[in-house]
Amino acid sequence: MALAWVLVANQSQARLFEAEKRAGDLHELKTMVHPESRLPGREQFSDAPGRSFDSGAYGRHGMGNVREVHRRNGEDFAREIAHALERGRKEGRFEKLYIVAEPQMVGSLRDSLKSPTRATIAGEMGKNLVSCDPEEIRAQLPEWL
Repeated sequence: MALAWVLVANQSQARLFEAEKRAGDLHELKTMVHPESRLPGREQFSDAPGRSFDSGAYGRHGMGNVREVHRRNGEDFAREIAHALERGRKEGRFEKLYIVAEPQMVGSLRDSLKSPTRATIAGEMGKNLVSCDPEEIRAQLPEWL
């Protein structure tokens, strides 16, 4: 059994690592990608957003909230990640969980985890380190996991 799992994530990609020793190196277990989160917001709508006129009739504006679509996609991805973490906890594959993710993703992950898995969280960090190598990620974590 691994002593700790380290999740490194952003809105569209997540990497899961394990550390078998308290001061050990990280070994990558899994990479998850959420392709919908990588699409530009305008490509996530089935057709073009609607148009509206100003109340004073001085112009037209596009409707549709791209930020809302990205937020929803991030929450969907957080639920997928949480499911994988729940399964790992139930299988007894880790004792402690460290989350290193974009600040908004940290909150979405925490909200998506069930309380027994949330109780295993030993640390959280609001940084996007998804593209870093394992040594760089390990350097951001406590010496003793």
